Amino acid sequence: MMDKKAKSQEKYSHRAGIVTLIILFVGFVVISRLVAIQLFDSEDLKNYSQNQGFRSEEILPDRGLILDRNGEILADNIIVYNIGARYVDLLKPELCFRYMAETFGRTTAYYRDKLKKQKSFYTLETNVSPEQIAKIRANNVCHGLKYDKIMSRFYPYHDAAGQVLGFIDDAGKGQSGIEEYYDKLLSGEKGQIVIQRDRNGNIITAQNSRKISAKAGGKVNLTLDIEYQIILEEELEKAVTENKAKSGMGVIMDPRSGEVLAMANYPLFNPNELKKSTVANRRNRVIMDQFEPGSIFKFLPVAAALERNIYTLSSRIFCEEGSWKVGKHIIHDTDEHGWLTVNEILLYSSNIGVGKIGKQLGHQPLYDYARKFGFGEATAIGLSGESSGLLSNPSTWSGVAYSQIPMGQGLAVTLMQMMSAYSSIANGGILLKPYLVSQTFDNKNKVLSSSKITPVRRAISKEVAFDLKRMLESVVDSGTAKGAYIEGYHVAGKTGTAQKVVDGKYSNQKYYASFMGFFPAEDPVLVCGIVVDEPQYGRHYGASVAVPAVKNCFTRIINTPDFNTIYPQVIKHTGTIGYKEKENEFTSLSILSRSNNKKDLVWQPVKEKKAEETKEFNPKEYDVIMPKLIGMHILNAEKKLKDFGLQVDKNSRRGRVISQYPPAGTYLKLGESCKLETKQ
Repeated sequence: MMDKKAKSQEKYSHRAGIVTLIILFVGFVVISRLVAIQLFDSEDLKNYSQNQGFRSEEILPDRGLILDRNGEILADNIIVYNIGARYVDLLKPELCFRYMAETFGRTTAYYRDKLKKQKSFYTLETNVSPEQIAKIRANNVCHGLKYDKIMSRFYPYHDAAGQVLGFIDDAGKGQSGIEEYYDKLLSGEKGQIVIQRDRNGNIITAQNSRKISAKAGGKVNLTLDIEYQIILEEELEKAVTENKAKSGMGVIMDPRSGEVLAMANYPLFNPNELKKSTVANRRNRVIMDQFEPGSIFKFLPVAAALERNIYTLSSRIFCEEGSWKVGKHIIHDTDEHGWLTVNEILLYSSNIGVGKIGKQLGHQPLYDYARKFGFGEATAIGLSGESSGLLSNPSTWSGVAYSQIPMGQGLAVTLMQMMSAYSSIANGGILLKPYLVSQTFDNKNKVLSSSKITPVRRAISKEVAFDLKRMLESVVDSGTAKGAYIEGYHVAGKTGTAQKVVDGKYSNQKYYASFMGFFPAEDPVLVCGIVVDEPQYGRHYGASVAVPAVKNCFTRIINTPDFNTIYPQVIKHTGTIGYKEKENEFTSLSILSRSNNKKDLVWQPVKEKKAEETKEFNPKEYDVIMPKLIGMHILNAEKKLKDFGLQVDKNSRRGRVISQYPPAGTYLKLGESCKLETKQ
């Protein structure tokens, strides 16, 4: 028994010795390693630990500016903040949630649900203004929030030219308009920096020696004039809303160069409020939407017939007393005309008249001249998504297409194509390539590209263009576009009221109302076209919907402070009878537009209306007239008043004007103060 006990004790002592030796060995190794780390490896391990905490991050470059023709910034960069947090870092989470909900129009549950894991970091709000950040920081209930400063895109004129400028996505990439088309130039080049952050995301240190600086983006100068843009948008909005229409589009162009001075779409689009917009409102209808032009296309068969010497202005065509059977169809005119001259056919917008001209021309010449004027091909204006319209080969046309095409049916155009065509009439027959960008620059302000006048082809002769201008002036003077008349100026143009195709048939309730006009008719410097989609039936005519809008655009531009400086050749006329401008000789009001020598083109106004009687009130004692500002964005209204030399007293830098004093039309002197109130 004793032997067994002795043996057991011996085994226990042996095992205990082994364990003790192991413990002593491990302890020795650990202590030796600690000594080695402290005395020999401390610097290497310090560097290693620091490198483990560092990471490479991108440095985003400043995006390049977009400016109008006068240097006004249309797309800029501003500092905004992203707000984030970990639940465990918030000292008063529920109070903070309540304050954030009140500030950003959310619920407390929104923020509570966001911070699902207490120790994870979440982004709560993005693109927060510095002013809002200052208010949040000043509040004692939101300790623990983290604020990340970033650069964001800002459009100072808000919804002005929104569809033209486009927008950028969350990754900073242009998605439409100029922002997309020139994205590579505007984006610049990203940089890199190696930084170390703590567990809350705060930067501890940065390795500047390994920093690669970002390169800012280049700059894009547009041909747009922001003042003309705002005028066009306001008049387009009025035309759409007052006539309860679906949408609208408009363009103002310089026919001498092809420069687009304004391009508008309604409903408007504010790229600052991307989340509030719809895909339809972001679309640039001017270049994307196709429509049957209707009567604004009637110039083309007339131009082709004159160019090919098939007819002269005084040639008479029988218009069937308002009803003409073509195949199985009957073409009607608004009025029951008998014999009309070619000039009168355009004057009264006779469907039958242009149909008979088309029949005399034939399908192929109609097609050829449509192509000469740029229909059936994109204008290559320099924006993505441009449509080429629809102009099929004449081999596919029906046997009666000669009567449909001349009245603007059976083909589809874009407003940009139509603007280019009318500009070619205005400039003497040359189809020019339209353009929106005048110059581009790199980030050191070195010119990369400059646009120039680019003729595409001669569409018609100078003589025929001259005839068309005279005929289109007669449309304004005594035809369907009388509402476009401006006292003291010769205005030319053509109205259109085109039936829409619905479910494969022409609707009797839905129309496009349009007007293409230019002034002054004798030497045009501006062309303006407006198309309104589905105005309320009963007041759906181009003459009542689009004509007033174009006239108002021209009138307001004439009254801008620098109009006479920009267009010194445009002179307001006086007198009540016609005259030859070049010779300043009085003459009878003849319908003839050319002298016997075709090279000697002398302008003869169709009719000079009586000047308004002089009022007792003497406006010469004042300097400016208070414009109508209600409905405009406060930034646009403020700029307009300052351009007029007036002082501005406003209650906010945001929102649209709901009240103005003095009222519109008030005569004022330079330096007077005007009060504007807005509603955000």
